[in-house]
Amino acid sequence: MDKVRVGIVGMGRMGLTHYSIINTHPAADVVAVADTSTMMLDIMKKLIPTLNVFTDYKDLLNSGLVDAVIVCTPSSLHHPVCKLACEKGIHVFCEKPFTTDPKLASELADMFEAKGLVNQVGYVYRFDSVIKEVKKLLDSQVIGKVCHVNTLFLSSTISKVQKEKGWRSKRENGGGATYEMGSHVIDLMEFFFGKPQKIIGTLMNQVYSEAVEDICEAQAIYGDGISVNIHVNWCDYTYRKPMLKIDIHGTKGKIQADLYGYKLFLREENKEMGMPEGWTNMPMNMIKDGCQFYVRGTNFTNQLYEFADAILASRKTAGCSFRSALDTQEFIHTIFENK
Repeated sequence: MDKVRVGIVGMGRMGLTHYSIINTHPAADVVAVADTSTMMLDIMKKLIPTLNVFTDYKDLLNSGLVDAVIVCTPSSLHHPVCKLACEKGIHVFCEKPFTTDPKLASELADMFEAKGLVNQVGYVYRFDSVIKEVKKLLDSQVIGKVCHVNTLFLSSTISKVQKEKGWRSKRENGGGATYEMGSHVIDLMEFFFGKPQKIIGTLMNQVYSEAVEDICEAQAIYGDGISVNIHVNWCDYTYRKPMLKIDIHGTKGKIQADLYGYKLFLREENKEMGMPEGWTNMPMNMIKDGCQFYVRGTNFTNQLYEFADAILASRKTAGCSFRSALDTQEFIHTIFENK
């Protein structure tokens, strides 16, 4: 395959974001979109006369027009859209969470693996330049054996009393601090350390929301006895923009990272890697990324280019697969059961 024909289901904020990004890939073209809003479709058809538009995602997936689809619907619709795409032999990139039910997540992982189709979930922070550097440092064991990790993810997403309306008020649509933000942190811990061995504590609190949690804490044990503390708060009004912070403690040093860079502390000089004893600061703008198009951050482009490149190269996986995202969903499900 030398060209990927792409469809997008759901033309809200994320659908429009992904449309603008994937169309910059030299070997990908968005040829069709589906949305229940006829107003949105009319606008897009007026601006892009060659674009095929559908009010029903089934018609798009049955049209034979696309090789791959980007799914940006509410989470409650992810399973039927992804399932039909798989049955039609269509590769899928799905926004997170790709389901809110571990059984359905497992079913989709099995289906896509059996068909050999590329499947990816939009856990975008895996593609952040700082996070990728932290992953390299961990793989090189520059801080020795990892002992403990503290994570914070804070935002002012919710800053006043919320009534039960809109997608953020319903867990089945991916609402709540755990799905909206905590899922990203849980995925990154899986990216760094694999599947957790045990979840040992959870705490949830409602501040402004009636039906979902605004604050979530969880503690887990990973391989080699690594203890991880996760704290998520989407109602911290002191943060204008979301802030992710990760502190990783090892026997030979420590990594402090956020979305703007990382700091590395070594107890002794690492001559092999040319790193001095003490602190090394690495701001984000000093990290080579290679991103060719910037919308909302380089990570959004990196993840979609990975998806398209995997299809073009006939690879079966790209970024966070459905199987990997299943681990995150099971973690979240356990949190909800233990609250």
